[in-house]
Amino acid sequence: MYDFHLHLARLPQPTTLARTLSERGLHFNAIACEPYEWEILQKMSASLFEGSTRSYGIHPMAIADVTEADWERLESLLDNYPDANVGECGLDKRYDGYAEGGIQEQAFRRQVELARNLHRDLHIHCVGDYGRVIKILEECGYPGKKSNIKSRQRAPKIHVTFHRFGGDISIVKAAQELNPIFSLHLDSFHKKSTLAAIPQIPAEQIRFETDADETFCTANLLKNESVDKIAKALIEQLKETEQLVR
Repeated sequence: MYDFHLHLARLPQPTTLARTLSERGLHFNAIACEPYEWEILQKMSASLFEGSTRSYGIHPMAIADVTEADWERLESLLDNYPDANVGECGLDKRYDGYAEGGIQEQAFRRQVELARNLHRDLHIHCVGDYGRVIKILEECGYPGKKSNIKSRQRAPKIHVTFHRFGGDISIVKAAQELNPIFSLHLDSFHKKSTLAAIPQIPAEQIRFETDADETFCTANLLKNESVDKIAKALIEQLKETEQLVR
């Protein structure tokens, strides 16, 4: 099993939890989208991520507090971890700077270009306008192409992942030129237009996620529970999500 979007650094005892999940056969993409999360993942042993991945980015909710030094640090992290993805990043109408040309869009474009230049997968957060997100990706030339000079062969294709996908069939079709992945959460099945679109997504483009963060424990009455119980709840939710497309 694979949790395609997990906020490991926001959950209790992340080191122990990572080990427990791996022992139970659940690997994950650890999303770190604020500077303090980067710190937590950096302190964890690389062995904990065997079979798993890491993603470093800046979430639209955090943009207002990010400094140029943070941007430099993000670039350094991605240079130091060549297997790391970029994100999550994107647009969110609930936060300041959402308007066209605003601070959210500026930060999103910067991360899209970073992912393109480093040839990394990109994890998209969108609460608002999926069409606008796709337009920005196209304007920035993502995913683009990169040649492997040593072997004179093309490097593996990179993907744009629509995390916690909530778009409709028009977005599924519009995204096909972007080598897309649609990461499904339980919430993806609550919106009628998304529910209708899911059967039209090619099977190889579908992934599953819990998007678990500190609110996961509160919502599932796990705030004071053991890491074992949290791990069990994560696995159960991921299985429930997977079963909805079978």
